[in-house]
Amino acid sequence: MWKGTISFGLVNIPVSMYKATEEHKTSFRSLHASCHQPIQYKKWCPSCNREIQQKEIMRGYEYAPGHFITIADEDMDKLPLPTLRTIEILHFTDRDSIDPIYYENAYYLGPAEFGSRSYRLLHTAMNQTGMVAVAKVAFRTSEHLTVLRLHHNCLALHFIYYPAEIRSVREVPGVEGGAQFTESELQMAVQLIHQISGAFRNDYRSNYEAALQQLIQAKIQNRELEQPQITPVVDLMEALTQSLAALRQPAVIASDTSTIAFPVTSKALDGARTTISNTRPRRRR
Repeated sequence: MWKGTISFGLVNIPVSMYKATEEHKTSFRSLHASCHQPIQYKKWCPSCNREIQQKEIMRGYEYAPGHFITIADEDMDKLPLPTLRTIEILHFTDRDSIDPIYYENAYYLGPAEFGSRSYRLLHTAMNQTGMVAVAKVAFRTSEHLTVLRLHHNCLALHFIYYPAEIRSVREVPGVEGGAQFTESELQMAVQLIHQISGAFRNDYRSNYEAALQQLIQAKIQNRELEQPQITPVVDLMEALTQSLAALRQPAVIASDTSTIAFPVTSKALDGARTTISNTRPRRRR
């Protein structure tokens, strides 16, 4: 995706950037509601009075009403910006000093030609110190603030938000003050947290796509899906008590990819007036 260097003091490490994540999402088409035909989006030039192709489009900046300057890809490569081809490390910091709310996209950095020795040196040094690097790099159309950290035997680059882009929590209604709870409720909540605690794993899967495919198949077959029944919590203490009791029961076992397994059964928690449900959609006979 990108080639450049990591600027580490006076050391320049040639690297190549690779996308570290990918999305697994079902895509939709936009249809005309009356005839269900796909909508076409045409790029139209009102001056030439015709449709134009993507290769005919270029960047333009309107510096005055109706007046533009054009910016080509070659011009973008001439930006007077030190970080245009360099991941410039600003400083190192403790890995826990950066709140996860700052993190955006993730990329892998691999050593480019003649970069293996210095790449491995930086990786080893960061591993020994336990530090991550705060850096800046110009990528596509912006200069990004980033975090350079270790991911197994690879360097990973995370784009992060600038502090000014993080909105204050004071803008969230209801987080200041709020309802009171009893000491007994707090103790049971802490106990429940400990009961359901565990290490972060590598087998988490999104159930949204499976549920969406069930909906699609139901629509194709012209049948209805049963909806999970969600009941609000009325008696908080009773809900906590029943939740802890349900943890002692066997877990739900997923018999196929469309079943969601929970550490407690929906039947037990429904009696405790919780919001957890595990309703299985009706299968076609």
